[in-house]
Amino acid sequence: MKIGIVGTGNMGKVIGLTLARQGHSVFFGARDLRKVAGFAADYGVNVQCGSNQAAADYGDVIYYNPRDVAPNEVLTDINALSGKPVICSHNGTVPQDFQFDAITCSKAEILQRQIPSAHVVTAFNTITQETFELAEQGLDALNVCCFVASDTPEAKNRVSQLIGQIGFTPVDCGDLRQSRLIESAADLIRMLMYKAQTPWKAFSLIDLPEVQQVFSGRIQSALHDHKLDHQS
Repeated sequence: MKIGIVGTGNMGKVIGLTLARQGHSVFFGARDLRKVAGFAADYGVNVQCGSNQAAADYGDVIYYNPRDVAPNEVLTDINALSGKPVICSHNGTVPQDFQFDAITCSKAEILQRQIPSAHVVTAFNTITQETFELAEQGLDALNVCCFVASDTPEAKNRVSQLIGQIGFTPVDCGDLRQSRLIESAADLIRMLMYKAQTPWKAFSLIDLPEVQQVFSGRIQSALHDHKLDHQS
């Protein structure tokens, strides 16, 4: 698959190089080619670099790195994104006191409004760039969850396949509105990392075995009787 990285930063770099190792063709875009030419030349295989517009034109799937910058400020022709999955891992800035405000509109929802003909997919928000270093060391055995949300099931499935190839466990959270929860989860994991003074933390979900009720009088959770629509 062809992957276009628009605005190569730290996260775009590790995602792109990890996917290149999986055999995908990756095009790194940047305003300043000096930022990408060096590592692209060093890596060589399956890697190209050029302008952000060239990256948007090239990719079947796009990773959009510039946070709080509309695509029409980065690209000369945003129609290059039409019909394509556009991965957004944007989170809010960390307050100095870690007193996060409630998220009433996610970064991903804002991006989707800016590129209505594209298919924005929230992913990688709760995963640090350091975690990608484990991709060559049995990452899949660690069951590191990557929460995914999108209004377009097909786009969400394509991105989930890439996530699984890297070694993460994709977790379908539903439509793009659920990005608010994912970005809130990113706030939580960043607070936990700060407290522990380490980036080596991640979310992992497990399915617990069902058992007979032990504690008499316990009222069964309403979730057992309510089917969540994951729009998958």
